[in-house]
Amino acid sequence: MTTSDQRVQPSGTGADHPIHVAAERGDVRQVRALAQADPALLSRGDRAGGTPLHRAVIGRAPRVIELLLDLGADIHAIHGDGLGSAAGYAPVDLQPIDLAVWGGPCRVPSLRVFAAGVRAALHERFASSRRVHDLESARLLIARGATYDLATAAALGDADRATAILDADSARISERRPNSRRPLSAAVEFGHVQIVRLLLERGADPTWPDADDSPRGAALHAAARAGNRTLVELLLAHGADPNGNVDSAGNATFAARTHALRAVLVTHGGKVDPYDLVWLGDDEEVMRRVRDDPSSAHAGCGGVYTAVVTRGNRKLLTRLLDAGVKVPPVAGGCQSYLLERPDMLRLLLARGGLNPDYPTPDGVTLLHALCNRDVRGRTMKHRQECAGILLEAGADTSAKDLKSQSTPLAWAERNNLPDMVDFLRKHGAR
Repeated sequence: MTTSDQRVQPSGTGADHPIHVAAERGDVRQVRALAQADPALLSRGDRAGGTPLHRAVIGRAPRVIELLLDLGADIHAIHGDGLGSAAGYAPVDLQPIDLAVWGGPCRVPSLRVFAAGVRAALHERFASSRRVHDLESARLLIARGATYDLATAAALGDADRATAILDADSARISERRPNSRRPLSAAVEFGHVQIVRLLLERGADPTWPDADDSPRGAALHAAARAGNRTLVELLLAHGADPNGNVDSAGNATFAARTHALRAVLVTHGGKVDPYDLVWLGDDEEVMRRVRDDPSSAHAGCGGVYTAVVTRGNRKLLTRLLDAGVKVPPVAGGCQSYLLERPDMLRLLLARGGLNPDYPTPDGVTLLHALCNRDVRGRTMKHRQECAGILLEAGADTSAKDLKSQSTPLAWAERNNLPDMVDFLRKHGAR
């Protein structure tokens, strides 16, 4: 597994150097001039934690890639965890070859997930027409020494290379890329059935933890999303879990491209919880499920209400409240979803049993969340309104998170949110 000290360090200024911009737009002349004047720029991180080589690959600029490698750029540099770009989230733990094969910079955010956008992006990502992002750059990087491991060969459909790797060392069947990607999910994502069969025959387990925070594997999710029934049935026959989740994208059963394919997964024990049913727009089934099994309302990323609020489904919110459904007792990673619509927040506080602090296990309260920025540096436009609603309900301005022992006011100061600093001070925060 990649550790933080192995990653490229993001720019301390929160800005990109001109060499990063020039590399992505393919400006060979400017990149050469800047790198020759200061060779240290070859390893300099941008605001997101990428080197000029990462940016050149993102920009599909093979001439710049060649130049940077000629000048000594590290072909195995691992992308750091910094602020995302305007085009997407920071592609954490990816080497340049990963960006050439899978593309970027679009990764699931680690803090506040904008679920609708993420799920739409993942839908496209796992579509049946999935292709290598930039085959020319991928081949160039491999020719220049990029690690051509089993996962990369599987993604590129190189059955001969995959077979040779396993013939030489059968233990490599379980290897992972720096971002935890497995060979099996790589082959499935690009629809290489022959390689999928090879990997399964050699002992690949579809339930091994995989990339994108998928503790029960990502291969079945990819096959279901693509609508590839052949691969779905093949993976199920080898023990794939139809209820295995990919972070912010639901489980494989939810991900199924068609109703018929979802039915196949259901026959193998797959379930779609109320949280996912909200995204599918099936309000009646949501209500039926929570009536039959009240605990199911707590499944998913923060329970059914996080999806209901994000989608702005006020009618369903009222129906759930009338049925006595409460917010889960412990906040999770999708805690901040509940802050997206002030009027719905007020109702959840009044009728849904929502704790005005609602801390995560790390002690991060709803007020902390309002004093934060996401990985793109964005904040909630209605943060003061929501903060006022929370304070009216009794939120504690002195609460401290467990990691940094900081109050919401300290978070607002650290994240350069002067409006929240002033607001909290006016309400007695210290």
